Amino acid sequence: MSVYEAFQEVDIRVGRIERVELNDAAKKPAYKMWIDFGELGVKTSSGQYVNQYTPQELTGRTVICAVNLGGRRIAGFMSEVLVMGVDVEQGATRLLTVDGDVPAGAKVF
Repeated sequence: MSVYEAFQEVDIRVGRIERVELNDAAKKPAYKMWIDFGELGVKTSSGQYVNQYTPQELTGRTVICAVNLGGRRIAGFMSEVLVMGVDVEQGATRLLTVDGDVPAGAKVF
């Protein structure tokens, strides 16, 4: 399999964060997020974005996520998708997003 074919195996989609709560059970400060992916439904994710964003700043935000990597239980919470971001400094991650209005569930290529 070529590198490009391997990349195509990862299903990357646009999602809209519907709800955010602090995950009190996490060892490091983290949020529980519920993300709408349109026809794929609402999926959950855990993320250590507490130092960069408030729940209010995240709610309604459009994000880019890998949706087919499998789920992981993180501090008692099932994380179904990986929200993608960029480390800008130690402990600070900025979320990847899209320009303009894009429908929830749109495939990234």
